[in-house]
Order: sequence, then structure tokens, then C-alpha cells
Amino acid sequence: MLTLPTSPRLPVQHLAAGFDEVTNSYKFYWFLAILKQLQEKQSPRMATRDLLARMVAGVWYPTNYFRLSFGKQDRLGQAAVQLGKDAGLPMDASRQKIIQHLTATDLSRDIKSLGTYVPYRFLRPFFAPQLRGLTDVKVNGQIQHLANAAFTDEKNPCLYRFTPDGIEIHPIWFDYLNQHLSILTGFCLWHLVNYLQKNNPNVPNVSGKLFEPVQRDLKPARAFWTVALEKAEPWICIYSGQPIYQGTYSLDHFLPWRYVAHDLLWNIIPTPKNVNSSKNDNLPDLSRYFEKFASLQYRAMQAVARSSKAALLEDYALLLKLDSIASLQAILLAQFSEKLRDVISPQVQIAANMGFPAQWVYA
Repeated sequence: MLTLPTSPRLPVQHLAAGFDEVTNSYKFYWFLAILKQLQEKQSPRMATRDLLARMVAGVWYPTNYFRLSFGKQDRLGQAAVQLGKDAGLPMDASRQKIIQHLTATDLSRDIKSLGTYVPYRFLRPFFAPQLRGLTDVKVNGQIQHLANAAFTDEKNPCLYRFTPDGIEIHPIWFDYLNQHLSILTGFCLWHLVNYLQKNNPNVPNVSGKLFEPVQRDLKPARAFWTVALEKAEPWICIYSGQPIYQGTYSLDHFLPWRYVAHDLLWNIIPTPKNVNSSKNDNLPDLSRYFEKFASLQYRAMQAVARSSKAALLEDYALLLKLDSIASLQAILLAQFSEKLRDVISPQVQIAANMGFPAQWVYA
């Protein structure tokens, strides 16, 4: 488990306690917004509006693009989805574009309400004894009073105090955050991934879905299929029945990339470009296409295994839990198909539950 760097001048344990037993994502994205604002602006004074914009931008890709669930109680993810609908922003809008939109327009009621709650409750661990037994309606006012008073406390300074339009980071905390920026960011992201994993059980690569996706690396897949297409004939698209020729095909993720967020070879097959465009992020109808998919994958795997490029098959060895790539040649089609179905079938159902269109058939 990650821990925060200690400091003889700061109650770091109170900051760390803010990430214990978290029931929603607000604290993670509030703290990440503070760290990013500090990194870019290097000012201790931060406007709540700017931090809220960064929070929504931070949750944009996990919710709008990758369709991760943040839990039924979490309104931050819901606010990001609603913003996309109201503002007409595409699901792959850049972080900067989202921030620019939010800082140039009136914030929605849901987003504004976060500003009247999150900045105060984030500081609650700093004043746990003083707040014990206090009614909820009085908590914000008391936290604001205590935070402002503790700002001049040299022995136990609070992280920030409140200003008319936002917050001001304490000078000693300001130096601490700057000094340990990467460690603090990693600490917060580690807790965020654990939180999201609990709300998205069995969803692959949750940690890879926190940010705008990087450039996909399809070089291994293209190298794999270049070898496979040279070794056997004919190759037919499993969706359309069209022939597939070297240099004229697209690479299709059988399970949509937006769901798996990886480029493992056992999920990638060649299709004509128009077929790939038609399939997009849809989930294929397994009753119609799975056997063809498994057979195509098996033929390609065996073709490459017999070539000088067998090292490309590591993804398949890991899928089948084999000790060596050489063992792949002994695998029968029925064994391979069964293992592939065990992996893909439940993922199709999970992806459908997340909102990915299911039972797609090529027209």
C-alpha cells in the first residue's frame, strides 16, 4: 500500500485519512484538481470554479468515453455525462476543451452543488474531534471557521483556508505539495483505481481508462497478420464474407477497444475497411460470429507459430496459460475455442451492461 511522505511540520496523517473508506469519487478528483492547478499555475490561491472544471474534465473520459460506473451515489460522473448531452461535446473531447467550456459558461446546478460540499468535506479529517456529533447542516460553517483559524497554527496547519471565491493553500503545505507532487498524484490515483475497480468488477484495464487514450500501438498486430496472411489461403472476413488481401484491410477489435483498452492479439482480426467502420464500438452477435472468430484466430496463430516470427505469439501463450510459445502448436482448435469463449463471453455481457450496443450483425 502506498503511503504519503512524512513531514515534521505538517499533520500529513489527516490528509491521508481523507482517502480512507471513500464512498464517492469527489475527494479524489478534488485533490487531483488542486495538484494540477498548482503544477500549472504555481499559485496558492485557487478559484473553486476552476477546480470544479478540472474535476469534471478529469472524470470525462472514464464516464463518457470508457463508460465506467462511479456508483449510484456519485453525482460527479453523472454531471459529466449530462454536460456532454447539454453542451453537445463529443465523448472524445479534449481535457482542455472541456475546461474551456466550463470556465466560459454558467455551471449546471449539479456541478455548482459540488462546490458547496466537496471543498469543506475534504478537510473533515483535519477537525474530526471538533466535528464529532455536529449536525450535518452545521458542518460546512464549522469547517470553514476551523480551517481559517488553523491557517496561522504553526504546529498543526490545515491544508487550506477559504477565500471569497475559492481556497488558499497554506505556505508550508504549498511547499510540501510541490516537493512531492508526483508521489501525491500517484497516491491519489492508486486509491481512485481501487475505488473504480470495486464499482466495475471484472472490467478490464480500469487503470488504463482514467485519462484520454494514448496512441494505439497496432504494430505487433499488423506484423502478426502480415505473417499470417502470407502463410495460408484464403482469408475471409468473418462478418461480411469478403476476401481479405494483404495491404487492403483494417484491424478490428472483436471486443471494442473502448471497452478493453488494450491491443492484445487474440482480440484483433483483419476486416475490410468498410466493415470495420460499420462495426465501430458495437459488440458482435456471438451466436453468429464467435465460431468464425475463433477459427480465424486459431488458423492465424498456427500459421505464425510455424514461421520465424513465433515470438509474436506471447499474447496467446498468456491467454492459454502455457509455459512456452512453442506449446501453442499442440493446442487443438476445440481447446483454443473453449478458452477464448471463456474469456470473451462474460466480457460481452459486462460491456453490454455498461451500455455498449450488443448483438451487432453486419448488414
